[in-house]
Amino acid sequence: MKKIYSLLAVAALSATAMNAQTNLVENGDFETWTEGQPENFSPYTGTSGSPSINNFVTQENTIVHTAGGSSLRHESQTSTQYIEYDYLIEVTPGHSYTISYWYLDNSDTAKTRIWSSWMQHVGEDYNSLSDDAQILRYDDQTLSYSTNSAEWVNKVITITAPASATHFRYQVRTYREAPGAEGGYIYYDDLSFVDNSVAGTKNNEISGLTMYPNPLNGNVLNIASANNAEKTVAIYDIVGKQVLNTVTTGTVNASALNAGVYIVKITEGGKTATRKLIVK
Repeated sequence: MKKIYSLLAVAALSATAMNAQTNLVENGDFETWTEGQPENFSPYTGTSGSPSINNFVTQENTIVHTAGGSSLRHESQTSTQYIEYDYLIEVTPGHSYTISYWYLDNSDTAKTRIWSSWMQHVGEDYNSLSDDAQILRYDDQTLSYSTNSAEWVNKVITITAPASATHFRYQVRTYREAPGAEGGYIYYDDLSFVDNSVAGTKNNEISGLTMYPNPLNGNVLNIASANNAEKTVAIYDIVGKQVLNTVTTGTVNASALNAGVYIVKITEGGKTATRKLIVK
């Protein structure tokens, strides 16, 4: 899955642009869904053709952690299935972070565990680090797997970003209980990632930024902002390859883009924002 890391890291969310105790996982409560998919948790099919990331999910409105809201129901398959946040989250070495999520495992045909990692940006690539692997991938209960319970369980890890980390990959996994025992459900809710060390707000947002139409059906992509200043626009495909780089004050010729999902990186006046673009 190395190539998908490159794509997602292009759209990294900056922790330094948030308030203290701000959840850096947008829509981690799974309240916003579009066409049967939670926003910021896009489905991805691996090169082998086997679905792996954010597939077999359903919006659940009855079995929820937070009353009045919704949760994500994830069905186990014969192969391991991932729930993964679309974006690698930018981190600061030495800062303390708290990872938290709620899950319900009341099934004899499904189980779950955390499988996240620190990432390092090297050149044009993003590599998974071994730092804290015993905490982020192996120490979630006995041998890291969940056990059946009728109650929601809160998984919480407070950890310090290592010196070589630049980003964090947020992922949990759903497994079949045993060979021949699949098709059960794990429920997830209230995923969060908080920088405990941020003391205040650093405004690094492009004011009034809009990008439309999205989904894009034609050849012209409009990008506007409050300042209407010159912008550098870089567009990356699903494998992290840059397919377009241009400078504009309003429109981008997107005729070279094939149908698919892209990440658009927009820079204006030293400030950078990312948007997901769907081309039909």
